Amino acid sequence: MLTLQDHAHIHLIAACGTAMGSLAGLLGGRGYRVTGSDTAIYPPMSQFLDAEGIEIAEGFDPANLSPRPDLVIVGNAVSRGNPELEAVLEQGIPYTSLPEALRDLFLHGRLPIVITGTHGKTTTTAMTCWLLEQSGKKPSYLVAGLPRDLPRPYRLDSGPHFVLEGDEYDSAYFAKFAKFLFYRPQLLVINNIEFDHADIYRDLDEIVRAFRQVANQVPRNGLICACGDDEISNQLASDAPAPSLSFGLEPHNNWQARDLDVDEEGQSFEIVAEEASLGRWRIGLPGAFNVRNALAAVAVSSWLGVPVDDLRSSLAQFTGVRRRQEELGVIDGVRLIDDFAHHPTAVGQTLEGLRAAHTDGRLWAVFEPASASNARQTFEDRYLAAFDPADAVVIAPVPRPERAGDDAPFSESRLTQRLTEAGKQAWFEPDADSIARRLVSTVSSGDTVVFMSNGGFGGVQSKTVEALAGR
Repeated sequence: MLTLQDHAHIHLIAACGTAMGSLAGLLGGRGYRVTGSDTAIYPPMSQFLDAEGIEIAEGFDPANLSPRPDLVIVGNAVSRGNPELEAVLEQGIPYTSLPEALRDLFLHGRLPIVITGTHGKTTTTAMTCWLLEQSGKKPSYLVAGLPRDLPRPYRLDSGPHFVLEGDEYDSAYFAKFAKFLFYRPQLLVINNIEFDHADIYRDLDEIVRAFRQVANQVPRNGLICACGDDEISNQLASDAPAPSLSFGLEPHNNWQARDLDVDEEGQSFEIVAEEASLGRWRIGLPGAFNVRNALAAVAVSSWLGVPVDDLRSSLAQFTGVRRRQEELGVIDGVRLIDDFAHHPTAVGQTLEGLRAAHTDGRLWAVFEPASASNARQTFEDRYLAAFDPADAVVIAPVPRPERAGDDAPFSESRLTQRLTEAGKQAWFEPDADSIARRLVSTVSSGDTVVFMSNGGFGGVQSKTVEALAGR
């Protein structure tokens, strides 16, 4: 277990990831001196860290370790050969991973509420934090993203609960297993489970094994809250020793949403809990997947004793997370949206939700295959169906194609050609500037454009805003 003196110096390598950046803020909020380094420094996380007064060096360099920190937290994107990491090892500086630091410095004596799933973790975590905070439960929390409704993505408060996102991705180069296995949840949410992270997991069975391990950590006086619409999640929860409840849109769930009504401002629905109607509810976010996210957050908060009527009013006020269907504005009549979707399921669900909410004009999907899985051909076939709700698709290059390793690489040009052959308007554009030019010359007033990437995307969002404003 880590022990640090007050005001110790903690340095984060790869500090600008969504979870690492939020952790940097949490550490600073505890009173530690926090510094960091990264090569991918871009908004909105760069703006958050700057506002928090956390100094981030651009690039990885042994000089970033002067003065010598008391502890280094190594991001999971960092591997052997990184010059800064090599200097840590050579100088004998103590180091750890993000989930170990969270466990050792913040979770002892708390009741962890861990939100997991291949998709929807960040939004569900932010929703749960918002509902519990609004109800006066005084939770501590860490969100791997920037919630629009909370002052910061972290909080240390006096309540017994600590809400955090439980990532199934690996922890560090020296701990190649899921982060959520460090957190020992009292209450576990499983939104969904499917194959992802082809650079870490061989197949779906390996991912299911990790989720089964975390489900088996939940004590018998805890709870597993699992999406009953997802067969794998539902079965894992049923097999675990802890009690469980299911949520979803299908009638067999303990908590069910039904009679969805979608409009441009969001959607409303009825919640039925254990066969009792809880009346109509509303969220300001599109997509059936966001209704499931809301059900999970409401079910968790209700189990923790928050009155239903308090939850109803708070949920209606929730506006979301940065880069999760975040509306950037309507410029020259064109609605621009920024989203983190990168897995084909998330891409398809996001587009379906936006298509239902915005029925006028064309829907444009502008996609950067930036994840490690998308350097490979793994999901290429599935994107054909994922982009189906869009009227037009623009594909950007894979930012780091070398991550495919020995696997067959993803082909942007091949996917573009296959989309065109399927009758879809589709283009491959080599960089952010050419994407912005393509959009400005082609989109019309009333169209909706959604940028989808889990990376920086070359600043294409701001480039497009500026280009549309000037056309």
